[in-house]
Amino acid sequence: MKLKIVSDGTAENTHIINAETEEELENVINLEVSMDAFNIEAAFLVRNPELSLTNIDAQEVQVGDNTIQYDGGASTPDDQ
Repeated sequence: MKLKIVSDGTAENTHIINAETEEELENVINLEVSMDAFNIEAAFLVRNPELSLTNIDAQEVQVGDNTIQYDGGASTPDDQ
């Protein structure tokens, strides 16, 4: 998928669009653009993305002195 950023310079009128379908990406809550004379990079944060993942191995994550083992299942919200 190719994406394009359409903006008039304001946050309210900035949109990330699928360049092939002209469909707007929904739930984008942050956009960061970095550029220099030779490169341009963009990163965006999406709230509640729909994911379809297969063949994912467990990963070990270190948080401070605690090791968290990911079991491959769905996460539980912190407030439960």
